[in-house]
Amino acid sequence: MTYPTPGPPNRLGLFCLLFACIGIALAIPLHCFGLAVQVGGFYFLLGAAQGAMLAFVTRTRKPWLIYLGLGLAAALFWPLFEPFWLNAVFAIRAWHGAPDIVYNYFDILRIALFLLGIPYPYARWGQHGPDPLSESDIKE
Repeated sequence: MTYPTPGPPNRLGLFCLLFACIGIALAIPLHCFGLAVQVGGFYFLLGAAQGAMLAFVTRTRKPWLIYLGLGLAAALFWPLFEPFWLNAVFAIRAWHGAPDIVYNYFDILRIALFLLGIPYPYARWGQHGPDPLSESDIKE
């Protein structure tokens, strides 16, 4: 009995999830793991929503739906510029002598997990290739 090997989208999803977990695990020495799970999970899901929206754009053929999908995908960038957890930096309890860059952890986490959420839905559901030929194109 042979088992099917996971294709590139499945592997891509596992790698993105693994790196997202590593990014969240970096909050353990900063003593803000619970908040990192909330912030990271939310922005990972926002990235996944954007990837799904971009995949939708590749599948639809109606111009108004394409523009609507691109507009919604662009609107999903807004939480990167206006974070929902403004006071998250105050949850960080860094060790004595920690460099100041440690306090940028949540800013880096937001951007990194947002970008890690995009590829899997886009690779899984997006149409990657030319449009299929219609019957009238085949008969000519």
